Amino acid sequence: MWTYHGAMSGTKIRLTTVVMDVLDVLTSSPPDNPAWGLRLCEQTGYGTSTVYPALDRLMKAGWITSYWEDPPPQDRPRRRFYQLTSTGREQYAAALRARDERRASWRRPAPYPRGAS
Repeated sequence: MWTYHGAMSGTKIRLTTVVMDVLDVLTSSPPDNPAWGLRLCEQTGYGTSTVYPALDRLMKAGWITSYWEDPPPQDRPRRRFYQLTSTGREQYAAALRARDERRASWRRPAPYPRGAS
């Protein structure tokens, strides 16, 4: 887990595995079939008490937005859909780049100190 400081928004968000998994599902959800809470739970494998607080943090940070299904269906409760904002998409892409750069630095061999063999 690490904290990402949004370059544009100044918002800090902890990029836990849960948050990253939720963002991965949201980025792969097509606009004509957006993700809703229980679908996010199913696709990530986390329960509602894990996914919904992550969604709340992402909404407060301005990374995602939500809207209610309209019109509500007659045969089930209406769904609340979630999608990345443009800021969220940019910030998540920047966070992924930063993570990849960090990981790449782990693979680079450390330089030998002078005189060491």
